[in-house]
Amino acid sequence: MKKIEATIVLVRPQLPENIGLVARAMQNNGLNKLVIISPREKWPNQKALKSSSNAKKIIQNAKVFNSLEKGIEKYQLVIATSARKRFLFNKYYHDFDLLFSNIPNVTNIAILFGPENSGLTNKDMNLCDFIFTIPTSNKNTSLNLSHAVLIFAYKWKEFYSKNKIKKNDINENISNKKNLLKFLNFLKIELKKSGYLFPIQKSDSIFQNIQSIFMKAKLSPKEIQSLWGALKSIAKPRKR
Repeated sequence: MKKIEATIVLVRPQLPENIGLVARAMQNNGLNKLVIISPREKWPNQKALKSSSNAKKIIQNAKVFNSLEKGIEKYQLVIATSARKRFLFNKYYHDFDLLFSNIPNVTNIAILFGPENSGLTNKDMNLCDFIFTIPTSNKNTSLNLSHAVLIFAYKWKEFYSKNKIKKNDINENISNKKNLLKFLNFLKIELKKSGYLFPIQKSDSIFQNIQSIFMKAKLSPKEIQSLWGALKSIAKPRKR
């Protein structure tokens, strides 16, 4: 039976011990899918296995990628976590129930956690659909990586144990990020050729505005294919 599942994605984690503790926090709350993007220490890592306690299987089955784009290709929805408000174009939440209530009923969801010292970059977050900040005291908004995962995983389990999603409610018509990012890369190339992304020093911010439109649209594979075909037709018009 298909169900809504969350994969924890650790982006550029620094300490292997923290990765092990994350696996332990995941297992405490019934999550078992872990993706690691560009870990600082050599992988696989015995320190991570040791600190994972009984969650060694999560560490052993973890998928490792060299880039965030590759790591999130299969997911239909990607949620970034941040300890502070970011002035980006993504939808922003700081209430668990509100976030979960607005998550479309898709089967592949990735939850991103950034490196311990700095968190996710704006570039990382521009690849995401939503940004979420775990509500904490204003006296100290920073959380240990494994603590942040533990809180999020617990609230995830709590919400979806109370709010069962029926099979007929699953939305399989939202594209994964692989199709969307391929289209966006093509679009960026064509916009550069056309001179639209000018001046060059502002090209990234200009394109981020455009990218956010497509991220919010929750396009289907067919819709992306139609947009791609239309863009190719504009770039290379047919001879009549």
